[in-house]
Amino acid sequence: MRIKPSLIVLILIFSIPLKAQELGSWNVIDVRKNPDKKINYQLEVQLRSLKFYSNFHYNELNFTTNYRFDNNLVLSVLLGKHNTYTEGGDYVKPLITDEFRQSIQAATTQKFGPFVLDNRYRIEQRYFFTTEKFNYRMRYRFGLQTNIAKNVKAQFSNEFFLAIGGTNSTFEKNRFLFGIRNMISKKYELQINYLNQIDNRKNDESGSNFLQVVHILNF
Repeated sequence: MRIKPSLIVLILIFSIPLKAQELGSWNVIDVRKNPDKKINYQLEVQLRSLKFYSNFHYNELNFTTNYRFDNNLVLSVLLGKHNTYTEGGDYVKPLITDEFRQSIQAATTQKFGPFVLDNRYRIEQRYFFTTEKFNYRMRYRFGLQTNIAKNVKAQFSNEFFLAIGGTNSTFEKNRFLFGIRNMISKKYELQINYLNQIDNRKNDESGSNFLQVVHILNF
């Protein structure tokens, strides 16, 4: 298994803290099962830290069923458990949020010359065990990717979060991401990204700048 030189360079760049800002870690393991051409199952684990692989404060576990309607449209149902811990160390209690989430999603893709454009629309129903309340949220993500070498793609995305329901809709956060995707084999993909987050919520996960490492396993 050989990692491309461009990927190694990107890892070294992202390993350097961004000036005076703290760089956290955002770690994802995504296991996918494809029983046929239409149906896809995903099991995803995320671990996030406010400092570079220390002060882990957040984890989540998601299960997703995807249905490929056609080559350009995928419809999904997601179930997830999300925990946000108190800042100051690794998984410090008490929990800030203990959340169960169920979502429906539509994702589209279009190709324009060397670029692939993707749009993702998601509606979330969030139940917080800590407050025994429901919350609803809409998310929209715009993404763009293109080949830069054999089996290597550059990618960019920007995602908006909007709380809905009640008397007003409120902007919650924005996530900007860029990085590369390396298809190391048919069954394993590695992504290295920089992710910047602007968060207006006081009871959600914090942190602004992250090195994101994503492992995708296909079966």
